[in-house]
Amino acid sequence: MARVTVLMPTYNVEKYVREAIESVLRQTFTDFELLVMDDCSTDGTLEVVRSIRDPRIRIEQNPSNLGLSDNLNRGLSLITTDLVARMDGDDIAEPFWLQREVEVLDNQPEIGICSGGFERFGSQQSLVRFPEHHEDGLANMLFECTVIVPTFRMSLYRDHGLRYSTDAFPAEDYRFWAECLRVTKLYNIQETLFHYRMHPTQICTEKRVVQQEKVAQVRLYMLEWLSDRFSKEEKHYYIRQFTRKEIDTRADLEERKAFAQKMIALNRSVGHFNETALRRRLDKHLTLSLYDTVVTRFFSDGYSLPKYLRYLRSGLALRTGRHYETKFLLKSLLMKKI
Repeated sequence: MARVTVLMPTYNVEKYVREAIESVLRQTFTDFELLVMDDCSTDGTLEVVRSIRDPRIRIEQNPSNLGLSDNLNRGLSLITTDLVARMDGDDIAEPFWLQREVEVLDNQPEIGICSGGFERFGSQQSLVRFPEHHEDGLANMLFECTVIVPTFRMSLYRDHGLRYSTDAFPAEDYRFWAECLRVTKLYNIQETLFHYRMHPTQICTEKRVVQQEKVAQVRLYMLEWLSDRFSKEEKHYYIRQFTRKEIDTRADLEERKAFAQKMIALNRSVGHFNETALRRRLDKHLTLSLYDTVVTRFFSDGYSLPKYLRYLRSGLALRTGRHYETKFLLKSLLMKKI
């Protein structure tokens, strides 16, 4: 029996699925099976998958369209290996993806989930790295999903009964990993392990408003794990105001700082989050929020000395910090209007 099952849900990815599957078949770690769970695609996805001849490929077609969450749950119920790796049918894995993640799980038994860095390509391009160590990754989950295309232990499914939530769609991954990180630890490899395709037909593009609401619900789930002593009004403030990056006024900034301090204080009574990591992530959020606000308010259409002087007069410079103040000055001196 193989050591790892690569679980690949597919639905109408005819254009991309061959490239995705071939990237899995090229893995330097070869002791795996690829379980393709087709959710009643209406294009040629299934035909493309069937045309790829490799004994490691196992194809399951659902009798009816289940939706992504239940498709993943059905796939998990069919897996017998101790490790499972998740990948979508429109992404591309680096050849060493499985090898790197399996090595971490083999060498660190306390780690239950191993993820890594990735690059977006297609309609958007960017390089993404999540925090390397568990404590920082867990604190980051208060704001965003920290796990992407991971390899994880099937004991999370078998021993803890964890499942993908249909109600959390299209933020089902975020919710699933939020639940998993209550019972296990995470490690994020700091190198690009796969390439994440961005295209107009993705779920996150088609259902952006719904996704934002579902993401907010997972953020609230994480906040309630930090402490159950937040009021209804404070929970609403957290998901509607605190997690937004735009800071409206100086009073808004001070209110956010006070709320961050309350989060740190309440965490001490339960201790689910490492205090140093929590403080570091909250400081980062406030700093980046202020930075984005300054850029939007003063430099949205380019940099210049008059704009820099307006920024200085606003009183935000001291709050932004010397590093960013210097950065804005240099750009104002050296860059032409964009």
